[in-house]
Amino acid sequence: MEGQLMSWGTLENGWRKGPWTAQEDEILIEHVNQHGEGRWNCVSKLTGLRRNGKSCRLRWVNYLRPDLKRGKITPHEENIILELHALWGNRWSTIARSLPGRTDNEIKNYWRTHFKKSKPSKNIEKARARFLRQQQEQQEREEEQQQADMRGIMTQVEEAALAQDMQEMAYMYPLNYMLQGGEGGGGGSISDGSSEEEAWGSLWNLDDVHDDGEGVCRGGLTMQDQVLTFY
Repeated sequence: MEGQLMSWGTLENGWRKGPWTAQEDEILIEHVNQHGEGRWNCVSKLTGLRRNGKSCRLRWVNYLRPDLKRGKITPHEENIILELHALWGNRWSTIARSLPGRTDNEIKNYWRTHFKKSKPSKNIEKARARFLRQQQEQQEREEEQQQADMRGIMTQVEEAALAQDMQEMAYMYPLNYMLQGGEGGGGGSISDGSSEEEAWGSLWNLDDVHDDGEGVCRGGLTMQDQVLTFY
């Protein structure tokens, strides 16, 4: 096996360089199917493949993964690349997360082939303007939602404060609160006002009765004094 692999090409520092062969691809695919992705530096020891860990990882990620898309990048994918590049620049791995099945290397090569060498095209400018407009609209929607939430919170706070004030009024002025019919009294009617005036008037009349009683007592003492004087 080792001699056969070495016959595929020259080795450099113990590792084979250059294009991968179909047989090498099969060996790498079989290894990943058995052991999973990762630990790429162990591939050579386990399979006899004369490729270093970095080469194995890039070959799998960029060419052999089963979920990779084949074929040219579609116009829809191109628009996504343009919009995201306007936002993130040359962060190809970040852009690739929004394009399932496309690798960062594939996206980078596509950009450099179609857009880098020329001046910004109308498509790029349109994509950038569209993206900025969408960002602004989203920000405005978020601000409107925040304002609506704040208004709802303020309404709840005001209602709670009003209820607290009514409870305090009921505690401090129970007679007035009962005459108004408690919390459901609302704005008192004319009859409610008359009842309240009569109640307060009766309280004032108690003072008059008290005064009259004192007068009677004084009158009684005067008659007693007169009787004593008579005798």
